[in-house]
Amino acid sequence: METDSERCEKEQAQMEKVAMSFEKAMKGIGTDENRIIREVVAYNNKQRQLIKSKYLVLTGKEIEEDLKSEIGGFFLEAVLALFTPVDEYEASILHKAFEGIGTNEQKIIEILCTKSSEEIRQVKDAYRRLYKTELEVDLKNEEGGDLGRLFRSLASGGRRENHGYDKDFIEKETQNLYDAGEGKTGTDEKEFVRILSSRSFAELSAIFVLYKESFENDLEQAIKDEFSGDLCEALLTIVKCIRNRPKYFAELIARSSQEKKNFEQDLLQVVIRRYEIDLPEINDEFKKLYGRSLTDLVNKETNGDFKKLILSLLKKI
Repeated sequence: METDSERCEKEQAQMEKVAMSFEKAMKGIGTDENRIIREVVAYNNKQRQLIKSKYLVLTGKEIEEDLKSEIGGFFLEAVLALFTPVDEYEASILHKAFEGIGTNEQKIIEILCTKSSEEIRQVKDAYRRLYKTELEVDLKNEEGGDLGRLFRSLASGGRRENHGYDKDFIEKETQNLYDAGEGKTGTDEKEFVRILSSRSFAELSAIFVLYKESFENDLEQAIKDEFSGDLCEALLTIVKCIRNRPKYFAELIARSSQEKKNFEQDLLQVVIRRYEIDLPEINDEFKKLYGRSLTDLVNKETNGDFKKLILSLLKKI
């Protein structure tokens, strides 16, 4: 029987072969894009980190720099993302959302409003490592008002994580939500932010059910009636992800494909962020909602080596 040490040595040797295969794909005149696609999709994210380190040891060069000199566009962006630990990749998306004039609130929503406290803490740690500052500090500098308050509350990673709940507490918080919105003239935005950013997923799931039973209106519809703009989108994202996170991402991809403004980037970010988490479930939800698979969508809406790469990833789920 093979020992752990023998398995480790075998994996190390295999990663060296793969690293040299990448060098061969980029050596000389022209680039073997098919080889790059074949090798990058064959391994998981943890193994790709090993390939990166082996490439540096064996060639004296960073694989990312060689890739940048050989390929481009969304194909390059996707390959580089696959070579990045997922928490660092998500931290980089957040950091880019702060760059330039204005803030890309949609990208912040797609990360902070879709995660558990533990997942957020992992991204925060990666953000600190990469940018030598706290995520909450950058959020405070970029975003004010109720939306900024929601982002900072989520980024604190302080959401309750209990799996059970107290019935009396659920009844009280459900009434508080109603009183802050449909039950009054105007809206108490702070109360919605407080409850949706701090209560556990188990508590919120129970609140959503009780809200519908008590007030005959779904909380999603109540949020649409009471809010607008990015704050509305952020609150809806929290509710949707607690109910069915794969469905949220399926709808995000579909919406982006219709708008066509940033479709390739939105697609690659979802596929790569969720690839080792719930991409098969996202694909299943996409089929239920739209009667076709993500593969069908990618075949129709993308092209070139980027298309080949995403199709190769989808083929393995």
